[in-house]
Amino acid sequence: MSRRNRSNNTLKIAGLSSILAIGAGSLGYITWQSMGKAVADEYGCFTEAPQRQSVALIDVSGPKFNEEQSRSLSRYFSQTYDQLDFNERLSVVTTSEDQIGSVPKASFHVCGQATNPEQLTAINAEAATSGFLARQKTRLNEQIFAPAMEQILSPDSESRQRFQSPILEMVQGIRRFHPLKTGDRLIIVSDLIQNSDTVQFCRTQNDMPPFSIFRDKPEYSRLKPETLEGIDIEVLMIQRQGYGSGSFSFCYSEEELRTFWHDYLVANGAIEPSIIRVRHGFIED
Repeated sequence: MSRRNRSNNTLKIAGLSSILAIGAGSLGYITWQSMGKAVADEYGCFTEAPQRQSVALIDVSGPKFNEEQSRSLSRYFSQTYDQLDFNERLSVVTTSEDQIGSVPKASFHVCGQATNPEQLTAINAEAATSGFLARQKTRLNEQIFAPAMEQILSPDSESRQRFQSPILEMVQGIRRFHPLKTGDRLIIVSDLIQNSDTVQFCRTQNDMPPFSIFRDKPEYSRLKPETLEGIDIEVLMIQRQGYGSGSFSFCYSEEELRTFWHDYLVANGAIEPSIIRVRHGFIED
């Protein structure tokens, strides 16, 4: 090899080394910049930021939902996801057979995403452009939230609960084991037909009298929740067919169920609970 070639190679190696050194230095600078910064977990949640809590209790007892109801619920929860406050934690609890228990455990959770860089810098997180934040929110929805909700809300999902519908017990458990405070939210998705070893609404005579009478029954002492005062309550009532006959012989209408639950929620501290009717849709004879 000529002296000139050796000199050129030496210069190339020296130049490459300089580039690598600069690159490594830049990476080190970026890493150094990120040290001590708040970082979201895989569900988009920051432990460093204030966090409103929302818990959705979804009753998947048979016959679960028909296609129209499933679509309505999917739209509702899609809007709920879009409207989550920054770092608001939405936990989804179901009554599926592999999840139900005296201590309710969320099937999954996600947190509301930042919509502007100032929200991130306020908690000492790395700033990002509004466009990046919008894409990040879409990714979290597509990769975690939407698939999980599709599985839960699908009419044909294996998540169906075949044996019981202990909604009163689940509300009690959520209040006991989830840290809901004033300003937090509880969403209940159910046909509101309680069915457990304690009471069976519509199926057993006198198990669902007006709440003013029910609250004095000895069974209620096992079902009464901690106060709901200050918690926003939204109920999505799944309409059923056949009130007043067959397995629903001992409740005459959905209005009777609605009134019972409204009175139950108000008696336990809820202010103006919202009860939304999720229609069954047209049924052919």
